Amino acid sequence: MISVGEALRIVVETARPLGFERVALLDACGRVAAEDMTSSRAVPAADNSAMDGFAVRAEDVAEPGARLRIVGSIPAGSVRGESLARGTAVKIFTGSVVPPGADTVVRIEDAETAGEHVTVTIAHPRGANVRLAGEDIAVGATVVHAGHEIGPADVGVLASLGRAAIAVHRQPRIAILSTGAELVEIDEAPGPGQVVNSNAYALAAAVREAGLPSPLILPLVRDRFEDIRARLEEAAEADVVLSTGGVSVGEYDFVKEALDAIGVERLFWKVAQKPGKPLTFGHRGPRLFFGLPGNPVSALVCFSVYVWPALRRLAGHARLHLPSERAVLGAPVRRKPGLTEFLRVHLARGERLPVATPFRSQSSGVLTGLAGGAGLLVAPADRGALEAGGEFDVLRPGPFAAAASGSVLLGATVASHGETC
Repeated sequence: MISVGEALRIVVETARPLGFERVALLDACGRVAAEDMTSSRAVPAADNSAMDGFAVRAEDVAEPGARLRIVGSIPAGSVRGESLARGTAVKIFTGSVVPPGADTVVRIEDAETAGEHVTVTIAHPRGANVRLAGEDIAVGATVVHAGHEIGPADVGVLASLGRAAIAVHRQPRIAILSTGAELVEIDEAPGPGQVVNSNAYALAAAVREAGLPSPLILPLVRDRFEDIRARLEEAAEADVVLSTGGVSVGEYDFVKEALDAIGVERLFWKVAQKPGKPLTFGHRGPRLFFGLPGNPVSALVCFSVYVWPALRRLAGHARLHLPSERAVLGAPVRRKPGLTEFLRVHLARGERLPVATPFRSQSSGVLTGLAGGAGLLVAPADRGALEAGGEFDVLRPGPFAAAASGSVLLGATVASHGETC
C-alpha cells in the first residue's frame, strides 16, 4: 500500500500529453495549444481613431479655442489618401484610419461645429485618442504559447489574425466499464439485492466537467473473469479506461487479474486513503487503466484526486489538479492516523476563511454527501482526531471548483510537476 502523494506522482508521471490535431477556431475554445502562434500582421494595421470626432494636427490644438476648417469625412472602412493641411480637420469615426498629416483625434464632445468649421474647446496632446499601428499586436509577436488553454479572448485575437484553424492537443478518448452481478442499467427496475449502475453516469458527468467529450459507456459485465477480460480488451481501444468494482480482495473481484491478463503493467494497487483504498492503476503502452472502487463515493473521490489530473495532462494542460482552498473545520472529527482521509464537508462563509462542516455520514455509499457543491477536506495521514477551528485544505470538485483560490493539495508533489497554481 502506497501513500496518496506517491500514487499521484506515479499517475502524473505515467500520463503524457497526446499528439495534436488541427481544429476549426471555434472548436479550439477550452483546448490546449500544441504550438506557439505568432502574428504575420500588425493589429491594428494602421493608426486609427479610438473615438468619434475630428482628426487634426496636434500643433493646431495645443491651446483651447482653436478654430479649424472641416475638409472632409472618413467613415469606418474608408481611407483618405490626401495629407491633412495645417488649420484643417477631418471628421472621423471610431476605427477609421487616421489620414496622413494628422496625429491626434479630438472627441466630438470636445468640439463645437458651426457650418464648415469646428472649434476645439480643450487642448489636446499629440496622439490623443489614436490607436497606433501594432499597438495591440506587433508583426512577429507570439499571441498564444504552446501549452496555453484557449479562451474566448484568444479566439478573438486569432480571428483578428485570420487563423481559421489551429493546432491543439488531442483530447483523450475514455471508456467506462462497470462490473458487478448486482448492477442493472438505468432504465431497469432493480430487483432484490440489485442496484442501478449510477457509477457510470457519475463518472461520465465528471469527464464532461473536466472539459472532455462524453466517454463511451460500455455494457455491464458480470463477475466472471473471462467476461471482464474480454470487455477490458474491447475498452483498451480508448486512451483511458475507467472500470468500477472488482478491485478488492473478494472471491469475485477479478479486475486486477483481468488487467494482468491483457498485458497491463500494474503500477500500484491499494492507496493509504479513505475512501478509495482499493484503487489500482496501470498502463499498456500509452493507454492508462484505472480500476476504481465500486462504492459511488470512493469512485468519485478517486476520479477527483487521480483521474482528473491524468486526463488534463493527456490533453496538454499545465494546471492539472482540482483547485483547493483553506478552510476552518467547523466541528471535531474522531479518526485514527495512518490514512489520508477525504472528508465530505459543507462549506459556508466564515469570518476569515470558509467554515467546513463534515457531513454526518461519511459512508462511501452515501453519494448525496458529494452533491450540492460539497468539498473534500484533506485530513493528513499523520493526524489523529481533528479539532474544531483547525485549518485544512479543501478540494472543490463540482461546479464550484472555479471559485477556489489555489491548488495546494499535496503541495510538494504538485509543484514537482510544474503545475501553474
